[in-house]
Amino acid sequence: MKTRVILSVLLVTLLGIFVVGEALAAGSFYNYNLTIPKFGGSTSTNNQTKVSSPDKAVVCSQAVGGDYTLRARIEILNNSVAADYQSINDNQRREYTLNPSTAGQQYHARIATYWYTPVDVQAIGKWSPDNPGGCGF
Repeated sequence: MKTRVILSVLLVTLLGIFVVGEALAAGSFYNYNLTIPKFGGSTSTNNQTKVSSPDKAVVCSQAVGGDYTLRARIEILNNSVAADYQSINDNQRREYTLNPSTAGQQYHARIATYWYTPVDVQAIGKWSPDNPGGCGF
């Protein structure tokens, strides 16, 4: 009986730590649904404020139209590069180490086609200048 009580308390404690850890994750995800212009064109998401300086930025690419591959990077408010391009496709998570990485600074994700992509491409997903948790796919 005593072992059962100890195991129950341990399980409840671990579950509590997990729930609190998820709740304390910095920032929020912001959805995007963009049409990216062909032949190396690009479009940016809305600007969002970074909450936690140490956190990496995240792009969760849920769907890319036409089986194409796109590129995503993170920029600060004036369009200066904070983290370089990484390729994205369907159901891919990419993390970015920002430079500078400043709480209170505004960032946006820039999504681009490759120079040889002959059509406009739809991009659907979510992103964050922080790391609020898993992508959900």
